Amino acid sequence: MPDPPSLTIGLDGRELQGRPTGTGRYLRNLLRAWSATAADRLLVYCAGRLPDDPALALPGVVPRALGSGRERGLWWAERRLARAAEDDDVDVLFCPAYTCPLTTARVRVTAVHDLSFYAWPDDFAALDGIRRRLLVAASLRASRVVLACSDFTRREIAQRFPDLAPRVVHVPLAAAEDLPPSPPRGEARARLGARGPVILTAGAILNRRRLPVLLRAVASLRRAWPDLTLEVVGDNRTHPPLDLEALVTELGCAGAVHVSGHVSDAGLAARYAAADVFVLLSEYEGFGLPVLEAMARGVPVVTSRRPALSEIFGVGALLVEPGDEDAVSSAIDRVLREPRLRADLVRRGQALAASFSWAETAQRTRRALARVARRR
Repeated sequence: MPDPPSLTIGLDGRELQGRPTGTGRYLRNLLRAWSATAADRLLVYCAGRLPDDPALALPGVVPRALGSGRERGLWWAERRLARAAEDDDVDVLFCPAYTCPLTTARVRVTAVHDLSFYAWPDDFAALDGIRRRLLVAASLRASRVVLACSDFTRREIAQRFPDLAPRVVHVPLAAAEDLPPSPPRGEARARLGARGPVILTAGAILNRRRLPVLLRAVASLRRAWPDLTLEVVGDNRTHPPLDLEALVTELGCAGAVHVSGHVSDAGLAARYAAADVFVLLSEYEGFGLPVLEAMARGVPVVTSRRPALSEIFGVGALLVEPGDEDAVSSAIDRVLREPRLRADLVRRGQALAASFSWAETAQRTRRALARVARRR
């Protein structure tokens, strides 16, 4: 049976609220691509007050504010989202962030970006880890299709839930198209007060992302590059908590390391423009979207010899053992000192980033939704 010419798609829009990170940009870029190419009705459900997000004003997008905003998590999903999907008679309910309502009879498709709560349980408080594992397992079984952003994640889901393997579809991400254009490099460096090389790392700070290793590598590099600075973008979500300020002071890097927390899209674009090297050290990633964004903006990358990072980005980056401080500092130093290596990494990174497309991601995601959508 051919796909219907149009669908009424319900979407859990909570990732657009608060301070959107990678999953929020994933949803925003899907909405942008769908709005530009499809005639679907896109009902985006938010918890309480609607966010001031440009994606909600796109053609075909119908934002819905559900509840007072005091309801959270599972309670909101089951009491508000499930009911709204029924009332609006959606053909399919798309949930972009790991879990879906369990009590609705509507067809559900859920995106799972990694299984870190299984693979790295120590990164989560005990009760939070248990909650995530139970809800994600139940959501996988309730979903007609599960979208995995990398083949590594697809394999992980299939290994842990072999009976669900036929439901898992690999649909890769792409570099964010919703970030502002990069400012001129000189202007970006002036905003940061940079006098020497700028190292950038971005993404939520988690213990598996080995920020202390990068800090120690930076401390070592400053012997040869005294004006080198490190820009750290992302909220500190370490468990057990990592005292970054104390570690930076202990390493003698106060003033050279700037831990900015969450920054605006314009702030992130400026940091990509100013950066000489982008570094993501992680023992485990489902995809590694900041790496792709850095490559797309012409920043050479040093990253981990671990899946999915090595599988996706190995052809365009220098790969290192994420716990090896000497290897990390040596790789960064090579990029700073060797113009031919730097140019080659930029060229290969941009070519790799160009091979990913939000138009293609949106088309493949929509195809998965249409395949299981309720037929009218």
